[in-house]
Amino acid sequence: MGEENEIIVKPALPQELRFYEEAVLHPELQTWMPAYYGTLTLTHQQPQQSQTNGPTPTIKAMNGYPVSDMLSFKQQPDLAANEQSQELLHHLTREEGAEAFTKGDKEDAECLCLENVSHGFHKPCVLDLKLGTQLYDDDATEEKKQRLAKVSAETTSASLGFRLTGFQIYDNDKKEFIKYSKHYGKGLTNDTVLDGFRNFFAAKLGPQRMRLVIERFISDLTDILATLETQEVRMRSSSLLLMYEGEPDAFDEGLMMEQEKIANVVAKAKVHLDQTTNGSDNGQHDNGYQEMDIDEDSEYDEDDELAQKVTDLRLIDFAHSTWTPGHGPDEGVLLGVRSTLAQFEKLLTVDYPAEN
Repeated sequence: MGEENEIIVKPALPQELRFYEEAVLHPELQTWMPAYYGTLTLTHQQPQQSQTNGPTPTIKAMNGYPVSDMLSFKQQPDLAANEQSQELLHHLTREEGAEAFTKGDKEDAECLCLENVSHGFHKPCVLDLKLGTQLYDDDATEEKKQRLAKVSAETTSASLGFRLTGFQIYDNDKKEFIKYSKHYGKGLTNDTVLDGFRNFFAAKLGPQRMRLVIERFISDLTDILATLETQEVRMRSSSLLLMYEGEPDAFDEGLMMEQEKIANVVAKAKVHLDQTTNGSDNGQHDNGYQEMDIDEDSEYDEDDELAQKVTDLRLIDFAHSTWTPGHGPDEGVLLGVRSTLAQFEKLLTVDYPAEN
């Protein structure tokens, strides 16, 4: 597993900041978002002259989460503490606002502190899937509305409610990442988009591992669809971020850690049940718990929430998202999730049929 930072810092655009702060009132959807740790303020004012080509951002203040060594900055104004995280999670520092940290502005800058959802993967295969049929805010300029409406009409956004906006997979033969740009996704049609997903699931993990990956994504998509159907929200140009481990040994290690976690939870539940059933029988400790038959040599630490991951799926990019009570769910986003589910179910049936 890599040494990526556990926190991502990105410019705090007002609409996105408001969306994250109000998400606490919508815990069902918040579950699918990167964890929000609060804000911090970066200042370019330095006590001594910087030796770099530009000012180095430093932490001036942080709200909502204790500043720790998880937050570190390079000598250049680069917001990711790890080059790989910066490359993989380009969506967290792209488009509006990102340039504020590279212009050498004198003013302080407020930032969002978010969970780095790629942390826990060794060789992450990552897909950014833009959701929705409408890609612009209602208050956007007419020029922007026309431009983005044209993009939607000319891609799978209008017909399927999603568009592949870039992805990468790990090639286990060449020991390197293969990257597909947004231009590749824009060129896909309703008839060829399944091939785009095939390329995303081409990390050569073997059919059994890949079937498991797709099954997990189908399960997550089913759950997130049920959640979004109950949320009165508008999510313009938000994305689904899909990730899976692309290195076979790390993949298997992640499965093993999951199994050990389940075994430990089951063992603790059994102890609790026995305690409830038997009362104060012999074998209890002073704290009221009986001795547990738990693997003390397990590599899994129950407090380590960032152990090796197998898959993960999140909603990201909320710079144009708003809560809209009384206006129902976002039908364009729902179309995108349903269409993605249909594509994955077809892929599973055609390419990875269950063994008899």
